[in-house]
Amino acid sequence: MLKKEEMPRKFYWHAMTSSGGTLSLEVNIKEAKEREEKIKVIAEGIKESTKFMEEHGYIPHKARLMSSRDLANAYGKTRQYWEKLLNEGKILYKETSAGRITTNLWVEGYLGDPEKVNKYIKDVRIVLGYIKDLDKRSGSVLCPVCGENRFEFHVNVNSNTNGICRVCGFHVHTTQ
Repeated sequence: MLKKEEMPRKFYWHAMTSSGGTLSLEVNIKEAKEREEKIKVIAEGIKESTKFMEEHGYIPHKARLMSSRDLANAYGKTRQYWEKLLNEGKILYKETSAGRITTNLWVEGYLGDPEKVNKYIKDVRIVLGYIKDLDKRSGSVLCPVCGENRFEFHVNVNSNTNGICRVCGFHVHTTQ
């Protein structure tokens, strides 16, 4: 694999990471003549982007994907108990074809300070209510945490909502 300093100047890559942890990677390989050369440049861009995301906490080293059955085996209680917490939004999850999955980091966060998680869930529901009442795809509403009208949001095409308060940093990132 090409080292960063060995990479020809005719190639470049540019990566951006959103506040929600989404990676956008642009790689210019127009001047590459061979397939192997293109693959090396793309691999280097992905490697460096992954390193950046790990260093800045977007990809924690100890994160594990877990189902409700995995949660029951690892943390005790029943699968139904964990399903209830997932349904209530107290532990964030992603719906997949195999069912709901979460990470051990969300579980540990909930187990470590459930009152703080419950307050966050309540604040998220409040701000999503404000956004729904406003009936716009983007704008700013009252932040339930600091009380300022500086919570800026955007509702994506698939109805996911992203937003952040520019005063206190309270943020929301929903997934369907």
